[in-house]
Amino acid sequence: MPRPTTLREPWRTLAIKVGGVGALAKRMHSSERTIRAWSKGERRMSGPAQALFEQLKKEFDIQD
Repeated sequence: MPRPTTLREPWRTLAIKVGGVGALAKRMHSSERTIRAWSKGERRMSGPAQALFEQLKKEFDIQD
């Protein structure tokens, strides 16, 4: 399991607040590998995933 510190912001802060990368992956209905790729900009998020990401950032009061 990748540590939150390997993620770029705002992914790192969000992962820490939800309880780790695994918990974030579950909340986003995805895998840890996909979370890591999204945070590095290696893959683009789908529209629903982007909406969920924005919702989670708002829920945990995280700004870019």
